[in-house]
Amino acid sequence: MRDKRLEAQLLLLLREPRTLEDLHTALQALRPGLRKATLFALLVRLRREGRVAFFQGRFSAREGKDANI
Repeated sequence: MRDKRLEAQLLLLLREPRTLEDLHTALQALRPGLRKATLFALLVRLRREGRVAFFQGRFSAREGKDANI
């Protein structure tokens, strides 16, 4: 089952473009057991769904109806 709260937290953080390292560090306080591989897999899935963009080494939330959770 997907963790919707983690997705919501991630999309909030992605209002500003961030690297994978930045995201992992920011989420570490909220999710101490979160691995980079798990975070990257979530970002890839959100990118496929069109909710996240990747440009010049940084991830960011795409503007749209689903971006406001």
